[in-house]
Order: sequence, then C-alpha cells, then structure tokens
Amino acid sequence: MTNTASPARDQACPARPFTAAHFEAKTIHRLLEVDPKSGGFKRGDDSPLDCDLLVVDETSMVDVMLMQALMKAVPDRAALLIVGDIDQLPSVGPGQVLADVISSGAVPVVRLTEVFRQAAQSQIIVNAHRINHGVIPDLRKPAAESDFYFVEADDPETAVPRIIELVKTRIPRRFGLDPIRDVQVLCPMNRGGVGARSLNIELQAALNPAGERKVERFGWTFAPGDKVMQIENDYDKEVYNGDIHTTRKRDAVLRLPMDRVGPFRVRWGQSVR
Repeated sequence: MTNTASPARDQACPARPFTAAHFEAKTIHRLLEVDPKSGGFKRGDDSPLDCDLLVVDETSMVDVMLMQALMKAVPDRAALLIVGDIDQLPSVGPGQVLADVISSGAVPVVRLTEVFRQAAQSQIIVNAHRINHGVIPDLRKPAAESDFYFVEADDPETAVPRIIELVKTRIPRRFGLDPIRDVQVLCPMNRGGVGARSLNIELQAALNPAGERKVERFGWTFAPGDKVMQIENDYDKEVYNGDIHTTRKRDAVLRLPMDRVGPFRVRWGQSVR
C-alpha cells in the first residue's frame, strides 16, 4: 500500500485528490488524523500508518515538529520517499528539514538538474536557473513573444497603477486571457503599498467593483464575482487554507460560501508565501 502526503496547515498547499498512480493523496495533517481541538494527531508510535511506501511531496514546506510527528507514525517496515525543492521558500515553522536531510549525507539523494528542450524555451525557467547559479537574470525586452517580462517601477505610487494596467488591459490583450479568471498577481509580502492587502483592494476596484449588492465580512468587502481564498483550515468540513472560491449572486442576495468555510479574504493578489 502506498500513501502520498503533502504539507498543509498555515500554508496553502492542498493535495490533489488522487495521484497519477491512482492512490489517494492527503495532506500530512489529514494523513495523521489531526484533532482540530487539541492540534494533536491520532497516528503515532502506538497507531502507525498502514503503508509500505510513503511519498511526501513539497517537503521544503514541512517544519521540524510536523516531520517529527510524521516520522513517529511511519511503520518500521515502510520505505519513505521525500520530494521537494530546497530552492523554494522554507517552511513557515522552525527548521529547514529538507535541506538538512540532504546536507546530512545520511540518505541517498537524487537531484534533477537537466533542463529539457521544452522547458529550456521558457525564460521563467532559464532565469530561475540563472538566479540559482548566482547570475543576474536576463531583464532585457524580449525580441519575440516570451513568458518572462520585466517591468520596472521605482516606487509603490508608480507600481500600483502599472500593475493594474498590466492585469486589466495589457496581459489580456497580448495573450488573450481573461483578467479575472486567468491572471493571478503574486506579491512578495502582505503589507505595504504593493503588498497583497493593498493590491487586493486596488485590483478589486478595477476588476470587480462592488455595487449596491455587497457584503462586509472578515474585514473585507465582497461583491458578486469576487475571487476569495480560505485562510484557515477546517478539518471537520474538509476545507483548507488556500482553497479558492468565488462569491456568487442568487436572486437578489449575495451568497458567500460560509456554510462550508470559515474566514476567507479577497484573492485578486496574494503573497508568494
């Protein structure tokens, strides 16, 4: 029996319902049967997992405490395969488990370093590899159509209207995308003039301005058609931090998905974390 797990708690990393091998994939918290009230796990030394192979994906997001809880629940007979990218953001909680496991030399490690032909055509991937090797990415205007463009702005006052123009007009016109359905803005942080919270307010006003039918919840104003994101786990209702919803209008009432979810926020822009 094979189990597949991904980290999720205060991090937006929902596991897909089934892997390509047709085994059910779960978050680590679901796999360990978390108790929502105590925060503890039902699985452990005295109640180990029933598996012969456990595959843990996105391991760079797993902190020390969660990995300790997981190791306690892995039976002695089982093999463990951990997969991840140490160049991604580290875990929110303490430790850098994946990087430390790799650098320890105590376990076999396989590194995927080859850039295949199709991927080599992506300037996003090419520039990511340049950054990893300590080389400045190529920020020049591309001669042909590309998936990487550098748009310079010296301050938030310049950046915000430029971002709105890109999302609302230039990107949809250039690539034939829907600005609401197909474009997502990522921010390096939540606070500040170009942080996720500020940009969400500006992008919402530009892309989906609230009319008379609006609702105020959780410190946000919601209108029909807003993209919203769950920001807390609710294991009883099986909704998790990072789940995406859309507010909708039925008859004359704006319906928020609060019968299924807890606190959420507008999600036109979100932090990388």
